[in-house]
Amino acid sequence: MRVEIIHVGGHYFGRVFAHLSAVSPGSVDVYQVPSSLPPVLDDASEYLPSELGAGDVIIAINLHPELLLEIPNMVGGGSTRALIAPIEDPNWIKPGLQRQVTQACASNDIESAFPKPFCALDPGTPAVAEFCDQFRTGKPTLRLRVEGGEVAAVEVVRGSPCGLTDFVGEKLVGLPADDSLPEKAGQLHHGYPCLASMSMDPATGETVMHASLYLIRDRVREALEEARKGS
Repeated sequence: MRVEIIHVGGHYFGRVFAHLSAVSPGSVDVYQVPSSLPPVLDDASEYLPSELGAGDVIIAINLHPELLLEIPNMVGGGSTRALIAPIEDPNWIKPGLQRQVTQACASNDIESAFPKPFCALDPGTPAVAEFCDQFRTGKPTLRLRVEGGEVAAVEVVRGSPCGLTDFVGEKLVGLPADDSLPEKAGQLHHGYPCLASMSMDPATGETVMHASLYLIRDRVREALEEARKGS
């Protein structure tokens, strides 16, 4: 599976590209588009690379609304099987735009996913599931090995596309395997740090960063419980 990332630059894109490329070398192509565009575009396709659509999955990061909406129509009927548009800030993709892009993807037989944040991605459709498996990406899944009351090893089966889950997993090794472990995972989450926005999300009443924090803490808690059952 080949993945195309289309983005406007920035530190967040850099982390995602570095992590996905490290997990599956040579499988990621990258296209950058302007970050500053007029609110209304005469022809959105003029700003999209003509090469886009050669891969199986497109990851669209913080694009102008009209560019995001144009992508399904531009690549429909080709190789693209899924469009993933992560929402790391509630302003990246408003609900109305998400509905429009979902409909455009469905009309072109393309799967769509809008994880908020990206580490909440569920492998709910075939192409997205294949992406999650190949790139070990999506809602975090960890396995802990506990010896002598400490975390002896951590396997990240699936984790954040920015590499945060791998970072947390590495730092958990050697820590006491007690009820404080999830909270320590949360502290590590802030230390990486997570790049999700601290802007309030009207849909949830929480920030996107807090959603990411709760997710890693819950997943570490679940992994610790499973490890205790097996010990």
